[in-house]
Amino acid sequence: MTETVTTPAAEQPTNFTATFTIKVNGIRTATINGLENTVKQVDWTLVGEESGQKFELPQTTSLADPAAEGFVPLANLTEAAVAAWIKATETRLPGIKAHIQFVLDKEVAKATLTSTAMPWAPVVETPAAPTVTP
Repeated sequence: MTETVTTPAAEQPTNFTATFTIKVNGIRTATINGLENTVKQVDWTLVGEESGQKFELPQTTSLADPAAEGFVPLANLTEAAVAAWIKATETRLPGIKAHIQFVLDKEVAKATLTSTAMPWAPVVETPAAPTVTP
């Protein structure tokens, strides 16, 4: 007899300092159980912003078949409703946020620094503009 051992997924951080927004870029529909124009796939971008820095990461999420009760017709959908579906069903969302937060942390830190020429680097001279005599 073999014993099954399950390892719980690593807990995702929740102490994000960036502001996150879901921007819906497109939807794909199908007829499911007689319900026409059922949204089955959503193309979206998670936008993270912090201290003047911004990073966007496009994603695609497939949605489960809806129940007839509670079905929202395509004409009644809003971007906010579709974004709420993504928040409620996308299991990768915490990891995506963690990646964006990591990138933003690096960009925010870099923005506080000044790029300086290395003392050993060759000096690149800019050619003088030609003079035009009238």
